[in-house]
Amino acid sequence: MAKLIDVAQMRKTFRVRERSARFSGSARRERIVSSLRDRPAARKRTRFFSAVDGIRLAVDSGEILGVLGPNGAGKTTLIKMLCGLLRPDGGEGTVLGYDVCREPSRIRSKVSLVAPTADIGTDNNLTVRENLEFWAAVYGIPRKQQRRRIDTLLELVQLKEKESYWPMGISAGMRQRLAIARSLLAENELVFLDEPTVKLDPDGARRIRDFIRRINQENGVTVLLTTHLMHEAEELCSRIIVLDEGKIVAEGSASELKQLVGREQIIELFASGLSVGAEDQIRSLPAVLDADMSIWDGAVGEGRVLVKTAKIERTTEHLLSWARRNGIRVHGVRSGEPNLEDVFFDITGRGLTA
Repeated sequence: MAKLIDVAQMRKTFRVRERSARFSGSARRERIVSSLRDRPAARKRTRFFSAVDGIRLAVDSGEILGVLGPNGAGKTTLIKMLCGLLRPDGGEGTVLGYDVCREPSRIRSKVSLVAPTADIGTDNNLTVRENLEFWAAVYGIPRKQQRRRIDTLLELVQLKEKESYWPMGISAGMRQRLAIARSLLAENELVFLDEPTVKLDPDGARRIRDFIRRINQENGVTVLLTTHLMHEAEELCSRIIVLDEGKIVAEGSASELKQLVGREQIIELFASGLSVGAEDQIRSLPAVLDADMSIWDGAVGEGRVLVKTAKIERTTEHLLSWARRNGIRVHGVRSGEPNLEDVFFDITGRGLTA
């Protein structure tokens, strides 16, 4: 099977300038300025951040590869380099047979990219069909082929009945399907989808996933999909790589990755009344190996605790007792079959939402 992507030691480092602190309130600002007036001017420091750090990746034709990781893991940076939009600082390899370092313009002309925001590249002054007609002209598709190809895509993304609507008159999920249709106009065999369901409602996200599966199975399109949604990766991807801090920390099918975590080693507790530092208390409970907490609503301390344990029943009992003693209201507890977030937690010691 042909390798559409075959790269090694891909690296990208960004230089970050640390900004000076901002102060609110003129009186406070004046006091600070006065106290520092006789001091030498502070220098701005520069640090270097490795967004992608030595990645080796190969993708087969016809595959749906998932790139899973939290925000800031390097997913978007990796995609930009593979699309020819960002030049790597190091590494080598090919995409569709073109050198990633020497031929980025050739790669750009042969792949399709759907960004997280569907409205990028969509003209709200044109109808759904007119948007596709505009991009068909940009791609240089012969006029005789444009109508047939656009009709086919509108049917494929289930937007035929909306072809005369303005983009802002249809749902966000429909605009996302329009963006995917636009990317398929050139009939490229490799499509990059960067978090295609971000900010969509559950029904819109489900329709996008159904569509991705359809273009892969019926049109033979190879898809590289980035996401931080575990269920999305499990549902769609034949293979998954897990990124953390610019490195691949795990790779395999969903079932293979789950085997990295022993059965019934993870407890997931949803509660309110949680406070910063509670992980240390939980780590002291019997049989607990590690704990990670994410608080979503600081006003009421609502969030989730992931606990890694050697003895599931014993730890669950003590965890619930700890919650009662500390006035923590438990909304739900999950344990048993591990999921992809459990894999990430087991490898890195923190959750995907961290």
